[in-house]
Amino acid sequence: MTGPTLYRRLLGYVRPYWWTFGIAVLGMVAVAAGDLLMAWLVIPVVQNFQSPDPERSRWLPLVVVAVFALRGIGSYVSEYGMAYTGHRVVYDLRRRLIDKLLALPTPFYDQTAAGVVQSKVTFDAHQLASAASGTITTAVRSSLTIAASFGWLMWLNWRLTLLTFVVLPVVGVTIRYFSRRLRRIARDIQTRTGGMTHVLEELIGGHRIVRIFGGESYERERAGHAANALRVAMTKQSAASAASSPVTQGLAAVAVGLIIWAALDQSQDGRLDLPTFTSYVVALITLLERLKALSGINASIQRGLAAAESIFGLLDREDEPDHGAVALEGARGELRYERVSLRYPGTDRDALADVSLAIAPGETVALVGASGSGKTSLVNLIPRFYEPSSGRLFVDGHDITTLTLASLRRQIAMVSQDVLLFDDTIAANIAYGTMAGAPRDAVERAAEAAHALEFIRALPQGFDTPVGEQGVRLSGGQRQRVAIARAILKDAPILILDEATSALDSESERHVQAALEALMHGRTTIVIAHRLSTIEHADRIVVLDRGRIAEQGTHAELVARDGPYARLHRIQFANHGGA
Repeated sequence: MTGPTLYRRLLGYVRPYWWTFGIAVLGMVAVAAGDLLMAWLVIPVVQNFQSPDPERSRWLPLVVVAVFALRGIGSYVSEYGMAYTGHRVVYDLRRRLIDKLLALPTPFYDQTAAGVVQSKVTFDAHQLASAASGTITTAVRSSLTIAASFGWLMWLNWRLTLLTFVVLPVVGVTIRYFSRRLRRIARDIQTRTGGMTHVLEELIGGHRIVRIFGGESYERERAGHAANALRVAMTKQSAASAASSPVTQGLAAVAVGLIIWAALDQSQDGRLDLPTFTSYVVALITLLERLKALSGINASIQRGLAAAESIFGLLDREDEPDHGAVALEGARGELRYERVSLRYPGTDRDALADVSLAIAPGETVALVGASGSGKTSLVNLIPRFYEPSSGRLFVDGHDITTLTLASLRRQIAMVSQDVLLFDDTIAANIAYGTMAGAPRDAVERAAEAAHALEFIRALPQGFDTPVGEQGVRLSGGQRQRVAIARAILKDAPILILDEATSALDSESERHVQAALEALMHGRTTIVIAHRLSTIEHADRIVVLDRGRIAEQGTHAELVARDGPYARLHRIQFANHGGA
């Protein structure tokens, strides 16, 4: 994405705050005017030394004070106005990023490290905020002052000023070179920062596994590599930034030397008087100072542009496809797979191959198979986390692609092995999402049905107890029961259970299994089974092998058939006694 394109897109976010941006620009104009007036004031001051004038001596100090006041007010207005505008723009971009993250399809999250995504919302947005406030203020203000000073220099002596054009093309090429290099390095820093965030996220989240399995040395080395890669990239940025300013200033010094040489030559034959020369030098020094400031912020500008490029790259990703027009309400729960195949991006084998399966409303179907057989893939198609590569899936006779995502997902509740609780209260985790605001008595009934009411009431704050990040303040069994209560409260016609009782002790499992059986009655339930003892009473068991249906039937039928299910059953019960 080119610089002009990025500027245009960023200006689109500035447009709602045009009035604060406009006031900030007026403040910058005031600062530039103050700098120009200071160069002009040198002429009467020097003239007053050459030929004193009492009247001029009275008003000159007042004008100097007024000019400094103008610059001070302009500086405050410009800095505050740009900071306000910049922070509002970054806030809007962060909100857009969050909206985008909520709209992106599941494959994006499966293929992208969480640390990389977090880095875009935090680090990249911070880089853009820095560039959008102080850096842009300096850039615009310096550019205005340079333009005003250059105009004054042309007015005073255009012949001298034209000498700068000897060096200007070289300065332009130099700035362009350093800008491109700094942008490339800034992109690399963003990538390295995302990698570092990802490593730290895994290290912190998996600290128990790290310690139990003695992974400290490995993680230390991995984090060290990530930190060193970031250090190298930032060192390159510092080197390029440090070289940019002196090279630019050195070229400017050549132009100054030429101007002073020509000015001294003109002064010898009376073509340039002392007041004009002094004003010329003051304006030239002001121009050089602003040029120095401008070259010094080039690295920050390129960091901001690279951050904007990264942010817009995420914002430009396609949302989860939601082209359905039918709003499904009160579904019966009939599911029908018609010759469905699924291949995940970047793989060379179908996760599902030509699967046809009909599930009646209220039927409980257990999916059995080895790891990678396609159980989770089959279930992921129901809420449209993934789209089939071929074939179609129907709910109550509706092709799910014709249904709106929101209405489809309202018909589905899910409880998985990997329980996710949010850093909120128990009540908020049960009455989550579209159930927020559910009556407290309904929440309590759901908790009671999930056999969670007893332990919740034993907590000091009861349902208002914070569970901590990912429910860390609760035991595994308690987290599982809160998740089951959430599914019970939703009361959806289609229920997906991924071995939902696996984290419970024997006594809790007995009670929760009874609660789940009551919940499953009259609802279409799909159980991803890992322990065969938990699905013996399912209406039907479907055995998957390498993405295909190997066999299906009741527990008794499949055991009598002595096929893949019977072999799995014998192996599991021989090894674990059914556990």
